[in-house]
Amino acid sequence: MEFPIMRRRTALAAAAGLALSLTACGNGGSSTGLDPSSKTPVTVRAGFIPVIDVAALYLGQKQGFFADHGIKLDIKTAQGGAALVPPVVSGEYQFAFSNIVSVLAARDKGLPLKVIASGSNSTGHAGKDVTMIRVPKDSPIRSAADLAGKKVSVNTLNNLLQMLGEVAVTADGGDPDKVKFVELPFPDAVTALGKGDIDAMVTAEPFDTIAAGADTRVVASPYLEMAKTSLTTSVYFTSEDQLKKNPKLFTALKAAIDESLAYAEAHPRETRAQLASFMKIEPGVAQKVTLPTFSPTIPQSSVEAFVKAARSHGLLDGDISYDDLVWSGTAG
Repeated sequence: MEFPIMRRRTALAAAAGLALSLTACGNGGSSTGLDPSSKTPVTVRAGFIPVIDVAALYLGQKQGFFADHGIKLDIKTAQGGAALVPPVVSGEYQFAFSNIVSVLAARDKGLPLKVIASGSNSTGHAGKDVTMIRVPKDSPIRSAADLAGKKVSVNTLNNLLQMLGEVAVTADGGDPDKVKFVELPFPDAVTALGKGDIDAMVTAEPFDTIAAGADTRVVASPYLEMAKTSLTTSVYFTSEDQLKKNPKLFTALKAAIDESLAYAEAHPRETRAQLASFMKIEPGVAQKVTLPTFSPTIPQSSVEAFVKAARSHGLLDGDISYDDLVWSGTAG
C-alpha cells in the first residue's frame, strides 16, 4: 500500500504541475455540484492497489452501499501508489487509496490532497498486527535494538515500512542509523530470510502470514511502538479542487465508505472471502492473515503520531495538522 516517497519526487512534481494546468474532468464542476441519489446515480472512478486493506470497499460495493448513495463505483487498479496521484489531482479519478504517510508526504511537497475517509487500522495487538519485524527462529536477535549493524529488508526504501523499522529500533533503545536497510519485494525477502541473506524483514500482510509459516518469529510490533493502541494506517484521498466542486458527491461517497468499513469490521469472514476477488492469494493464506481493523473514525491522535514519526525519521519537512490533512466531511 505504499508510495515510494523519495522516488516519487518526479511524480509528485508532475502531479503538482497538473494541479495548476488541468481542471477536474468526468464529473463536471457546476456551482452546485453533483448530488447523487439512487434515482440519479453518478459514476465515481477510484484508484486502488490490490492489497488486503481495500477489501472493505469491494465488500461494500457487493453489499450495495455505494448504489444506495447513488454511486456507481468504477475501480481501477495500479501496482504502485505513485501512479494514482496524478489522476486524482487532474480529476480523472475521483479518489484513491494510500498509506497515510504517503499522503502526508505529498501534502508536504505542495500537492493539494485531502483525506476523505479512513482506509484501515492496525490491530493494536502485540505479535498479531498487520506489520511486524521478523527474524529466523534460530536468530540471536531478540529485540529491535539488536538490529543495529544487521541487514533488514523493506519493500521500498525511505517509506512507511523503513520508518516503522526505525521507530521500533529507537523505541527499544537502539540506533536506527546503524541498521542496514535493503529493498526487496516481499516474496524475495521471505526467501532471503530463509537463506540467511538478510537478518530480518519488516513485513506486511499477507506476507507476514507467509513468513510466519517459514520458521520465523516476531521481534517487534512497530505500530505499537508509535502508540499503544490501534492507528489509522491507510486512507482514501482526493484533491481539494474536487471537494470544492462536488461536496455533495463526496458526502455521499464518504457515507458509503463509512458503511463499508463498519460492515467489514463486523463481518470478518465475508471480508476474508472477498480477498481472492481482487488479489492473488492462496486460500489457506487468506484464512490465516491478520486482517486490519476497519473504522470510519480517523482519530486526531493517529495523524499526530504519524506526523511526529515521519518528521523524526526524515520523511516530512514541515508540520501538517489534522485539519490540513482530513476533510471535515460536511457538504457545507
